[in-house]
Amino acid sequence: MDVSLVPAFDALGQLSSNVKPAPQVYSTLLKSGCQGGEHAACFSKLRRGFVSVRPAKVKSLILLVKHWYRQVCRMEARRDLLPPAYALELLTIFAWEQGCAKEAFSLAQGLRTVLGLIQQHQHLCVFWTLNYSFEEAEVRQFLRHQLERPRPVILDPADPTWDVGNGAAWRWDILAQEAGSCYERPCFLQTAGGAVQPWEGPGLPRAGGSGLGHPIQRDSAQRTPEDSSSLHAVRPRAKNRQPSGPAPGPSGAASITPSMLGMALALSQIAAKDLDRFIQDHLKPNPQFQKQVSKAIDVILGCLRENCVYKASRVSKGGSFGRGTDLRGGCDAELVIFLNCFHDYEDQRARSTEILNEMRAQLESCWQDPDSGLSLRFPDQTVTRALQLQLVSTALESWMDVTLLPVFDAVGQLCSGAKPAPQVYSTLLKSGCQGGEHAACFSELRRDFVNTRPTKLKSLILLVKHWYHQVAAQNKRQQPACAALPPVYALELLTIFAWEQGCGVKMAEGLKTVLELVQQHQQLCVYWTVNYSFEDPDIRTHLLGQLQKKRPLVLDPADPTWNVGQGSWELLAQQAAALGTQACLRSREGVSVQPWNVMPALLYQTPAGDLDKFISEFLQPNRQFLAQVNKAVDIICSFLRENCFQNSATKVLKVVKGGSLAKGTALRGCSDADLVVFLSCFSQFAEQGNRRAEIISEIRAQLEACQRKMQFEVKFEIPKWENSRVLSFSLTSQTMLDQSVDFDVLPAFNALGQLVPGYRPPAQVYVDLIHSYNHAGEYSTCFTELQRDFVISRPTKLKSLIRLVKHWYRQCNKMPKGKGSLPPQHGLELLTVYAWEQGGRDTQFDMAQGFRTVLELVSQYPQLCVYWTVNYNYEDKTVGDFLKWKLKQPRPIILDPADPTGNLGHNARWDLLAEEAAACMSALCCLSRDGTPIQPWPVEAAV
Repeated sequence: MDVSLVPAFDALGQLSSNVKPAPQVYSTLLKSGCQGGEHAACFSKLRRGFVSVRPAKVKSLILLVKHWYRQVCRMEARRDLLPPAYALELLTIFAWEQGCAKEAFSLAQGLRTVLGLIQQHQHLCVFWTLNYSFEEAEVRQFLRHQLERPRPVILDPADPTWDVGNGAAWRWDILAQEAGSCYERPCFLQTAGGAVQPWEGPGLPRAGGSGLGHPIQRDSAQRTPEDSSSLHAVRPRAKNRQPSGPAPGPSGAASITPSMLGMALALSQIAAKDLDRFIQDHLKPNPQFQKQVSKAIDVILGCLRENCVYKASRVSKGGSFGRGTDLRGGCDAELVIFLNCFHDYEDQRARSTEILNEMRAQLESCWQDPDSGLSLRFPDQTVTRALQLQLVSTALESWMDVTLLPVFDAVGQLCSGAKPAPQVYSTLLKSGCQGGEHAACFSELRRDFVNTRPTKLKSLILLVKHWYHQVAAQNKRQQPACAALPPVYALELLTIFAWEQGCGVKMAEGLKTVLELVQQHQQLCVYWTVNYSFEDPDIRTHLLGQLQKKRPLVLDPADPTWNVGQGSWELLAQQAAALGTQACLRSREGVSVQPWNVMPALLYQTPAGDLDKFISEFLQPNRQFLAQVNKAVDIICSFLRENCFQNSATKVLKVVKGGSLAKGTALRGCSDADLVVFLSCFSQFAEQGNRRAEIISEIRAQLEACQRKMQFEVKFEIPKWENSRVLSFSLTSQTMLDQSVDFDVLPAFNALGQLVPGYRPPAQVYVDLIHSYNHAGEYSTCFTELQRDFVISRPTKLKSLIRLVKHWYRQCNKMPKGKGSLPPQHGLELLTVYAWEQGGRDTQFDMAQGFRTVLELVSQYPQLCVYWTVNYNYEDKTVGDFLKWKLKQPRPIILDPADPTGNLGHNARWDLLAEEAAACMSALCCLSRDGTPIQPWPVEAAV
């Protein structure tokens, strides 16, 4: 026994069992300027604990690996150049964690896996975050630097400075050469004569692999490309396989688990900025294999065309191969053969078995391995009315699951961009089929829906599918396994939906958006009307029935009977939440990547009768968060009143909340509010702009003091950059990061004094305003309380309608526009109040009717003339003359009921908003169940 006595600094102190060192332990280590691993002895207790808790059999495997290592050392004259034995201990633990994680396992399999990893040393990047992590800024920055070192990188789990793999120093190639020579030895041969196979898992190589660049990972929905039915194969091991989509549906939804990450580094550890490169290097398919597959498919189709007695009118190539979303390693393709002998869906049901037998016989008799280098194999047949086969390239470590589907030509030959005739879907619905039973008949529409998308969107789809397959592999390893996941095709569609509704281009943002939608699976309602729509009565009845079903609902855009969202989403949602906190979805500063603003359902696709539910589920802000915000605002207001301008003659007279938060019309997510600070130093409107920089600076200083001294239930943030004219801050939920309120702090002249219930300003206030203002709404902040009170007293359901209109407006604001901007949101709020007042003031009105009325008014914008006389009127001559002048100006006119100088209809692109209103009025949200338009209230466009 070699014993080393090492005197060391007690950096950790006395740690309790399973307690993580404080982050400052590692911060101090990094600041010490030490060499890599120089102070590793200080962390020996953590190192010991990391290994000693492992099961006895794992320790036995470690002994076996170390014994093999010693044998190599004895034969190697340059043994001082070999990596330390401890590196192989860690590599063994990694192999067990990723490939097995069970106490009982085959030692031969374990040893075979470790040797496979050693062969792939140039790709290895292995580390753990049990004791240190990316949360602390200094450690995060150091770890990023470590992970960029030459491979292999194997970080000590106790000391992040010690790269025990040290690819720049150690001769791993010597170990790799010895590892490769071991596989034919008796210890890796089974009793029956077959070779021992390594474990399979994220970052582990497969047998015969030439690199971790595209290892092949399999789950219960896929099997090894071996079958005795092939001229080139042996019988595979028996496995259970259950289709995860309708049969015969797209094989991409029901067949394979393609390549896992091409190195030991997991997706969660890829930096957000490196995701594009990761997709390019590890997920995009091998072009050579794609060419081989295309050639082999042509051979298959030629064989069937020449020899099969059943003739085809045409053939469609589908699946992920046809859609352009195939992953490296293993993927799927559909060969949909439209047969002349099928005249309807019933023919397809009755005759498919005999036809498939004939096709298989022809392929087995005439197939010759083409120059492409692929072999043809027939796995066990698990999908009804389909012939499954595999094209395998041993050299390229890739394979393609191919499904042959003889089907009825329901759609016919369509021109590019043409929509199927409505009777195509009427016939489908009348056939009495199960959901998705005849999905293959619509494969061309499905293929065209996806493969016309931009390259970057397809890259995002690959990334999402890769994550899905990692989760599926984990699901397989669980004992007992969880319920069947939804098909991967559902995630393809969800990614397209996220991209269509989002407005970003960054890969990390897109991935975060899809993961957020997965977590909201219980509210998902996703469908498209590119091929079918609500115009035909039969289809409308069917779609309305689908929309009443339990969520998630993700309808295939080609086949309205197929809800691809069926399956268990719980595990996906759990893993989506976990990945959302990892490095791949954080900036270099450790800040969480923000998703695109996408909801799990669309307003335009919501039935009119479900609008109240839509508002409740998606637009109503969280009550707990609102209570926390109001409490925080009260603290801030009180603090500003008591502390601002303490050594000055200027005093804070009052602090007033404004904006949607104060009116009770805030939307879920990010909403806006004003904090208006009324100061004694302003004695008239014109003085409000004086000393602005000085005032803003003082309020900012007190806000920062409040932030430091007071306790808040929400996250209180003040932008670091300073602007002498503008001051803002935000309040964000600590638990619901998508819930926030952005505040503008506005100094103002106290024109109204102290308000009491029923208060109406003296006419002189507006006379002074009219004489002082230079442009419309210049002093509107002075009337914040009147603006707030005008809306806050309204019925709850009217505020819900305002939220719906504001949501629609925000969706319009996402649309590409030309010059000019849309009307202000506040103008739409006032138009909604006007519609309700003129429409009867019913407190329990029909939401769709109210919404339809507002849209109708928007479309009549050239006639709009809306104003109120609750705060000002014609009694005073100056004010009366001013009102008459304002109302003679070009329409549309929407006067602010608190500030007559503010025309919220002036100088805006109402024409663009009217176009969107017309589109919305013909959408499902404005149609009754029989397809007729909802009738608006009888409201005139002018008072």
